[in-house]
Formats: sequence, C-alpha cells, structure tokens
Amino acid sequence: MKLFAALIFALSIIMKGPPLAAADFGPVPQKEIEAILHDMASRWDNDTWETIPNDLWDLNEPNPMYLAEEQKGWLMGWDQVKEYFNPQRGFMEASSYQASDIKVRLIASDLAVATWSIYWQMKGRRMEPIGERLRANAIFRKTDKGWRFIHYGEAPKSPSVYIGDLYAAQASEEFKAKVAAREKARAEKEGKASQ
Repeated sequence: MKLFAALIFALSIIMKGPPLAAADFGPVPQKEIEAILHDMASRWDNDTWETIPNDLWDLNEPNPMYLAEEQKGWLMGWDQVKEYFNPQRGFMEASSYQASDIKVRLIASDLAVATWSIYWQMKGRRMEPIGERLRANAIFRKTDKGWRFIHYGEAPKSPSVYIGDLYAAQASEEFKAKVAAREKARAEKEGKASQ
C-alpha cells in the first residue's frame, strides 16, 4: 500500500499535476460519534448494556463484527454479537466504561472510523474489582436513525508495553520534574555547544 501511494505521488510530480488529496466526504461527525460512545458507556455504567446491539448498532448490517479484549477471537454475525450482550451470562455485578481521546474521520459519505481510549472497570462474581486501560476502534454507518456501529474492536496493550506503563506509573512527580529539568539543562548546553 505504501509503495502504491509513493508511485501515485511520484507520477503526479512527473506529470506536473497536484498530488492526490484525501477525498472530502463532508463534515466529520465528531460530536455524533462522541455521543454514541458516551451513550454506550452510560449503558455499561447503568447495567443496561444488553440494549447496546439493538439501539446503537445498524441492524441492517449483514455481518457485524465485535471483539472485546477478553475474547479469543472475533464475534461475527448477529447471533454471536447479540449473545455477547445476553444478560443471562450474568457474570458481572458492576461495570464502568469511560471513553476519551476520541478521534473520528470519514472514510465515505456514510461511513466513519473512530479510535479512542477506554478506562474499563468491573466487578464480577467471586472476584475483586479490577480496572484497565484499553484502546478501541470502530466503524460507524450513517442511517436514518443517525450513526450506528457496524464494527467494534478493542486492543489491549502488549505485555511489554503494559509492564512499561506500570513501571512508569511508579515514578513520582518529583522525580519526573527532576529528570525534565536535567533534560532541559542538557539540551540548552548542547545548543550552546553547537553554535
């Protein structure tokens, strides 16, 4: 794909034409997608998460795809997606879903892709409350009811990144300020030396 893009760019220069620009599909539905994600979060928080597929997904999508971070593989099709939200699974006593750093772009006039960060907390039966930070992405389709999910995927951090974050979280704010001051002094010293 990168090679193809580079060839197109090179051809546009050779032919003295402008480089290809991203297509303009209209205004980015940032606020609308944020509203859907916050609506979904409130359903997890208020224990009404079983309503998510019927209310927030495009039910006309022939093959919805869903991947939660704890799953072994993708859920494909309505039977599997709706079973995931079946309240009879009943393992969860409480949950909290917070979406932040939401970024949206249009990939067609009726399709949008979004990425965001999740702070997820839950309490299951016979377990202590837990929390984790994840990343997610989704594709939304514009319908007569507004924007709706057709694809959803969560992406936990790899073990090495997760462990690195745990170590970084243990450094005190005082130590971080000390390191920043030293880095600033070093950069200033190197800047003077290069003049």
